[in-house]
Amino acid sequence: MRIRFQYKLGAFFLGCLFCFILHSKAGWSPVLASASVGLIGSFLPVNSNMRAAMYSGSFAGMCSSELVSNYWEIFGISLIGAVIYLYSLKLFQGFGGKLGTIAFVSVALFYLIKGSII
Repeated sequence: MRIRFQYKLGAFFLGCLFCFILHSKAGWSPVLASASVGLIGSFLPVNSNMRAAMYSGSFAGMCSSELVSNYWEIFGISLIGAVIYLYSLKLFQGFGGKLGTIAFVSVALFYLIKGSII
């Protein structure tokens, strides 16, 4: 279980990080950045759950650069998202919008946690 979580966390983090860098540093639109990360991730030689975690991470990486100020915060969003992704694999099976919902909830929870700590 721990190894599976580490792979999901890595995939979610990479998707989130690359999408965030493309839209905040390179000036791409968030939609184009997410679609590009998803397209590149679809060619990686990993299983479909890893690709889905990366694509969900790219949705989370579409968040505003005003919300996220450093890469540790990207990791925090990814940590929350990977936990939600891992535990909701069986829960939302067959429903559309699962990846975007996971991304939204992970960013929203991170924002709430960040706001309560600071």
